[in-house]
Amino acid sequence: METILTVVLAEKGELLAKRGGTLYCVEPDTRASDAIRTMCEANIGCVLVINGEKLVGIFSERDVMHRIADRGLRPDELLVRDVMTTNVRTVPPSITVEDALVECTDRRVRHLPVAEGGKLVGLLSIGDLVRFVVRDKDRTISDLVDYIHGHQIEV
Repeated sequence: METILTVVLAEKGELLAKRGGTLYCVEPDTRASDAIRTMCEANIGCVLVINGEKLVGIFSERDVMHRIADRGLRPDELLVRDVMTTNVRTVPPSITVEDALVECTDRRVRHLPVAEGGKLVGLLSIGDLVRFVVRDKDRTISDLVDYIHGHQIEV
């Protein structure tokens, strides 16, 4: 039995639609400093690394901290290909919110690229998923309060 929390993303498209249509992507030969600038200007935590139309990696704040800053390297002297995360797995649009949260937790990642038929269709962050869960809980609480108050017996 499917609960409200396990709304299929492909069926409702709610999370991907609310996330917005902009996918920030860079090529592997982009300077790390340019990718960081893109992330700062867009106020995002990662950019997808695309070679042609193929997802080849993800470059995130974590990569900046662990692969550049922690090693004392200069981002203007590095290419994204040298410091990106390459073992990126995608999830299908049919994944449930609960399963997406499990994926984030099990993989210890904050971003899930969404792909269908080998084509990138979106990106979900753990923040998107948590906001969905919180809004869903708020709706449930509101519905229960309305139900309780709507069925009180007046004396």
